[in-house]
Amino acid sequence: MVVGVVLVGCRGSQKAERISNPLAQNLDTSLLSVTYAKGFRFERCEEGTILILSNPNKPGSEIARYRLMPKKSGTGQKAGYTDILVPVKRMAASSTTHAGFLSALGSGEQLIGCNNPDRLYDTLLYNRFLKGDLLQMGHDLEYNLEFLIASKPDLVLQTGIDGQFVPDPRLTGMGIPVMFLLEWMESTPLGRAEWVKVFGQVTGKVREADSLFHVIETNYLRYAALGHGAPEKVKVLTGNVFKGSWYMPGGNNFMCRFFEDAGMNYLWKETNQSGSLALSFESVVYKLTDAPVWVNVNADSLSQLLAAEQRYSIFRALKEHRVFNVLNRVNNHGGNDFWEGGVVRPDWLLADLLAIAHPELVPGHKWNYCKPLIYN
Repeated sequence: MVVGVVLVGCRGSQKAERISNPLAQNLDTSLLSVTYAKGFRFERCEEGTILILSNPNKPGSEIARYRLMPKKSGTGQKAGYTDILVPVKRMAASSTTHAGFLSALGSGEQLIGCNNPDRLYDTLLYNRFLKGDLLQMGHDLEYNLEFLIASKPDLVLQTGIDGQFVPDPRLTGMGIPVMFLLEWMESTPLGRAEWVKVFGQVTGKVREADSLFHVIETNYLRYAALGHGAPEKVKVLTGNVFKGSWYMPGGNNFMCRFFEDAGMNYLWKETNQSGSLALSFESVVYKLTDAPVWVNVNADSLSQLLAAEQRYSIFRALKEHRVFNVLNRVNNHGGNDFWEGGVVRPDWLLADLLAIAHPELVPGHKWNYCKPLIYN
């Protein structure tokens, strides 16, 4: 299953014996392999490692190139590349998901600030925020630029939005490199999780990231084998009504892969769309009244769900109390690990979904991110 990457030098004509950097000489080339992610790849070069970003939804596209180097190159800046000295000691992040990757590698101390730190789930990071050691850089995906520059990070991690891959010149003009991250655009859970390898390169924990992903992959594929081998594919209802529309993931969305691997039958899996589908309540009722399970509900209890919309009572899953949300790992200030560590650990979420659809396949399962709703 492993797709090897082509390892080339920064200059195609260079011979292997000319690679003089000790880190590059000793690098296990298997650590540069990328199997599931479509948004990045690595190449080896004299100065260290090249990270190449591309749009996961547009094969062959290229967004940016970064030279990840343990020290400044004697050749100076190379056209078309952004240079980043690794390991990065001080970085700022635009998303708590980025914080989740860093926490998974034990590198949270390298994060000096992020947007929305009040929503962090990780206890160590949140406590640093309360003490003032981890700063609030902005809100949602927007940085407070003046505050960010004053904090003097060595690297800014920026969520890449399709068509907006030009770093702010006010940052680059101050010598602060910006790295775009596209994990959210990946169409498979393992593709999203494999971005931990990018964080491994940036933090200097390449082997740790590779080992962690190997554990994640092994667990995920084991659960997926159980789901694919299930004799019946359980029809699944997901989401709920928001402002008059019922939003469900399109067929190219990573959640569809979760449903498939958990042995679920998702009726909109053939739609050619990565984002959400806006459906009418009536169309959902027509197709899924008899669905035995209902997942990803935005409610804390069945009572709250029915209070929001009495018509939900028609669904079989609610009548049989087989309705689930993703609020099992939420702390007392509202930080939800589903959006933080959950991106890094799709194996844990798949185990939950498998227990929902086919509990007999994972006896004694303890909930990770999902939990069943009850009346209160």
